[in-house]
Amino acid sequence: MSNRVYEELRRFFEPESVAVIGASEKPGTVGRAIMVNLVENFKGRIYPVNIKYDKVFGLKCYKSVKEIPGRVDLAVIAIPAKHVPGVLEECGRKNIRNVIIISAGFKEVGGEGEERERKVVEIARRYGIRVIGPNCLGVYDAHTKLNTVFNPPDRQRYPRAGNIAFISQSGALGAAILDWLALLDLGLSKFVSYGNAADVDESELIEFLSQDPKTKVITAYIEGVRDGKRFMESIRNAVSKGKPVVVLKAGKSEKGVRAVASHTGSLAGSYRVYEAALKQSGAILIEELWELPLALKALSWLKTPRGPNVAIVTNGGGAGVLATDAVERIGLRMAELSSDTIEKLKKILPPAASPYNPVDILGDAPAERYRDAIEVVSSDENVDMIIVIAIMQSPALDADKLRKYMGELKERVKQPLVLVAPGGEYTEAHSRRIEYELRVPVYKSPEEAAKALKYLYDYARQRNRIARL
Repeated sequence: MSNRVYEELRRFFEPESVAVIGASEKPGTVGRAIMVNLVENFKGRIYPVNIKYDKVFGLKCYKSVKEIPGRVDLAVIAIPAKHVPGVLEECGRKNIRNVIIISAGFKEVGGEGEERERKVVEIARRYGIRVIGPNCLGVYDAHTKLNTVFNPPDRQRYPRAGNIAFISQSGALGAAILDWLALLDLGLSKFVSYGNAADVDESELIEFLSQDPKTKVITAYIEGVRDGKRFMESIRNAVSKGKPVVVLKAGKSEKGVRAVASHTGSLAGSYRVYEAALKQSGAILIEELWELPLALKALSWLKTPRGPNVAIVTNGGGAGVLATDAVERIGLRMAELSSDTIEKLKKILPPAASPYNPVDILGDAPAERYRDAIEVVSSDENVDMIIVIAIMQSPALDADKLRKYMGELKERVKQPLVLVAPGGEYTEAHSRRIEYELRVPVYKSPEEAAKALKYLYDYARQRNRIARL
């Protein structure tokens, strides 16, 4: 991506002034929600635009962007579709070079809408305007606090600042995932709902995010892409720069493909073709929505492993067996502990414990036994990743001490470390503290942990493969 295009897209997230065309105080309207989100968080200048009002939320309201006295870096259009081309023309004359079109009623409805979108693109090209949308939710930057999403804050939560970027072709699904990421305390760098992608598309966004210093992991929900070759190249380029790209592709079935066409007007194509191309490009492909946080916690918080060999330390024998099955079934390997490691474990564990992988430290294990066993296992050169299973219901286990030791171990050990903690309210409360304070991923089941580590290993392998090309 050229420096010019990078700067063009950067302005969507770092404007000094924003005009909201369709601004309103009327409850239940898109224009009100956008204004509330901007007024409560954005530090730059806000210009409401609406022919009906003189003031909106105490700010002078203009009849047209042409009347705004100062420079406008970004315009957000939320008015009926039929008026959008004319307003975009006014934005061009005002020298506004970045526009987000929230309005629906374009290519996704066919016929007149398709022609309307073609007109929007023609105007944008003529004035050099970069457009996100139409038919989109907007953008959110957790670092600059720019928020043009049209969901009200009493219904929509937003993640804290972090290093995960999320682009979504679907606005509604994107909103739900934003809410979910906030609940899980997964930090976000940038969110973009790009809708019909009349101008800025998924490929440009991934190229931009691959250069964004605040983004470590790129996530994309896609239905169809405009330029398959460029899309795959953008993913390969991001992976080569050390940024995982996690893709959830919709339109897997024949009817799903038809649903995509009616949603954003995209051509979905064969899922098998997408699947092969995405994997070849280095993407981490997830099949189901519930898998998303599994992948994001691992990729955002953990080191990359050297290989596929997993060691398990557990205070529950049954959970250790389940974890062993999950590791082997998903395509990772159980690490063969060295004889030296086994002898060290025998010295620090009770006689009834198992020093072999999975290492069963018994149900009466205190936090100190976890610490000592993990320390020994992590020193084994045959171990690439470690799953720690804590049945916190055990009266012998002090969860606060375990949290303290896990924090120390995360800094010392060279392998990625995840925790499995199945259970109810007590376990959930301590799991949240471990994730919030330590950024150690906690999973509810051995199967989730194995799947997350597989994503991490697949990314490391793909990155190394692409680096050799």
